[in-house]
Amino acid sequence: MKRVTLGLFAVLLSFGASNAAFSKSADVVPMYDPDNPYAPLGWRWPTTSYTITGEYGENRSDGRHKGIDIGVKLKPVYAVADGQVVGVGIYTSPRAKYVTIKHNDKDPNGNNLITRYLHLNDYYVGKYDYVSRGEEIAESGNTGAPGEEDGRGYHLHFDVNNGNDTTPDYSDTINPKYFWPNQFRSLMADESEHSDHIEIDFKYDNPEYFIDQILIDYVGEDKFNQWMDENNPEDRTLTNFKKHFNVTDKDIEKLNKEAKEKAEKKNKMKKSNNK
Repeated sequence: MKRVTLGLFAVLLSFGASNAAFSKSADVVPMYDPDNPYAPLGWRWPTTSYTITGEYGENRSDGRHKGIDIGVKLKPVYAVADGQVVGVGIYTSPRAKYVTIKHNDKDPNGNNLITRYLHLNDYYVGKYDYVSRGEEIAESGNTGAPGEEDGRGYHLHFDVNNGNDTTPDYSDTINPKYFWPNQFRSLMADESEHSDHIEIDFKYDNPEYFIDQILIDYVGEDKFNQWMDENNPEDRTLTNFKKHFNVTDKDIEKLNKEAKEKAEKKNKMKKSNNK
């Protein structure tokens, strides 16, 4: 499929502001809009590319698209704002690495904003870590993306929700454009880079298909990968994982407590080093 440039389109959310040229800077000063409570937050763009390859709200085989896809290959992924990592691990159907952050920033009703970063090649943070705006948290990739086996599908899926949920429904999500009311470049990506999602049944809104990294570390990476390979995607559930590895809810509670204590020490050291 040919690369088709759709061109620049303006996201006109500012009140009495003129169109500004799209800035390559990640620290764009947002235009003020009294009807948009999110622009003044000044979030950092989540990666190094501004090429949008999948729009928010697109109709797909697994429902409406909950975020945006950014065409980027093996590049840094950044925390858009200060917050705490509340999820890091692997979605099992299909297998995709991801990070979820609960931010200090809130919506007008006082709900914390939560962001997800999917299809990562690797992540550099742990559950309960505190991260700062602009901190590198991961490397973009194509895990779980259509075309992964052929070396295609590289992109970063990014979404935002105010439903206090690490696996949000579409109705809980917010269009990311409200956080960056600037001009986006939009183009249809070549299929060798990012194909569509028609043939994939994603389960990224079902907590049963998420295995936290602390559980993977507990049973061992090799054993976890073997379990993944031996099971069909629809059978790679948290319930089946617990049954196979004899992991109880009490075990998970203990592991989370240990992870939280470890993160607290790490966060204190981080604060001390930043003084």
